[in-house]
Amino acid sequence: MEENRTFKRKQKNNTFLYLLIGGFLLILIISLTSLLPKSPVESKDNGKNGNAVQQPEGERIVMPAIIAGKDANSGKYTLRGISDGQDINLSFIDSSISLDKYGKNVTAEKLKVGEMVEATYNKETSEIISLQIWDKAWRYQGISNWGLDGEDGSIRIADKAYQYADYLLITRDGEELTLEELDTTDELLAVGYEKKIYSIIVTKGHGTLKLTDYEDFIGGTAYIGKRAVLAVEEDMVVTVREGEYEITLEKGRLTGTKTVQVMPEEEVEVNMGEFKLPPVQTAMVTLHVSPEGADLYVDGKEVSYTEAIELEYGKHSIKATLGGYKEYSGIIDVQEEEKELYIKLAAADNSSEESTAGEENPAGEENPAGEDESTSGEDNSNTDSGNNGTSTDTDNTNNNGNNSNNSGNTGGTAKKYVYIQTPEGASVYVNGEFKGIAPVSYPKTTGQQYITLIQSGYNTKTYTVEVKDDGEDVKLNFPAMEASN
Repeated sequence: MEENRTFKRKQKNNTFLYLLIGGFLLILIISLTSLLPKSPVESKDNGKNGNAVQQPEGERIVMPAIIAGKDANSGKYTLRGISDGQDINLSFIDSSISLDKYGKNVTAEKLKVGEMVEATYNKETSEIISLQIWDKAWRYQGISNWGLDGEDGSIRIADKAYQYADYLLITRDGEELTLEELDTTDELLAVGYEKKIYSIIVTKGHGTLKLTDYEDFIGGTAYIGKRAVLAVEEDMVVTVREGEYEITLEKGRLTGTKTVQVMPEEEVEVNMGEFKLPPVQTAMVTLHVSPEGADLYVDGKEVSYTEAIELEYGKHSIKATLGGYKEYSGIIDVQEEEKELYIKLAAADNSSEESTAGEENPAGEENPAGEDESTSGEDNSNTDSGNNGTSTDTDNTNNNGNNSNNSGNTGGTAKKYVYIQTPEGASVYVNGEFKGIAPVSYPKTTGQQYITLIQSGYNTKTYTVEVKDDGEDVKLNFPAMEASN
């Protein structure tokens, strides 16, 4: 028993000794730790002012930057600091991490060239510790209404102007571009911080359309997709945003449509040779106007009637005017190789007579100049089905003329016209139908009309006109065309 007591007493003494030694060692460790350098504490500034922030340990650098280059195979990144525009080359290693702006892990493929990131890297080894999409950056996607102002270094997006950095990065599919390589048809994504743009990513580039073999459409209208409406000109090349387009050319009764795919920086040839007008038949038309000195207009253009003129088969508008005489307006239908038409103007002070036109000389003279008697009307040689295309006599011409211009007669109603006088030289389309080159006239129809004016080098304009059933001619003068940019 005594031996057991002695053993237990020694065991207690040893335990106390162990505790004493352990406490001493713990105090020693704490004392030594307090004498060592403190561990680095990461700055909470994180470059929020756009400046690189070096951590106290002297190795970790944190800075906001634009990804200016990337090699997925080697893991090499080029980062452009937004504070100074300097490029640095870093390596993305196995221990490097990539994060979205919410701090969640993403694959490195999600960090594309042109994105703004907050980069943390080892200054000595140039190895990336982490790349995170910077939550202080803004992204403006789907920009289609934009323009450049090189004088003050700004980009207009919609109705706002943004300054851009001198070292602005512009890319398409990871390849760097210059400002000069952009076109206003491009669709953009802008990346910036505060009020300045540091990166532009072209999400949809531009290509060109080159029209070939389209001579029959020159002077007509081109519809590029659903938006662009252009006058058809010679050597026509059109810049458009990449994508699929339906190209339609129209001129008079001729229409042609093709669908094409446009790729960035590529020229697509659009051959319209399969759309052709049938061979044009023409006739030589001799016009006699009395009294001499009157002005004669065919299809809105002034012509000389001293010799025969060449006209295509079909209907043409005729107008003759002279001071002191009543104006003549009518339609001639050309359906044979040669045709002759006599026009007589009635004196303005003769209220009982109107100006007239017919195939035969009412006076039976070779030159009817100086005669005063006249009635009104339009050429009837090919419009009266009862005559089977043969010439009518003078009496029929005069009777038809009276009916077409005197609305008060019981034999018929007056045929009236719409005259578009200005702007001269513009192609006139009414409800999509080509009417001629201003000044031009066409038979009056009542109701709402959409009048489109197209002229090379000028902006296309469309006006809405309400034509009333008032028994009168309509004379329209539109503003001068505005030069296109």
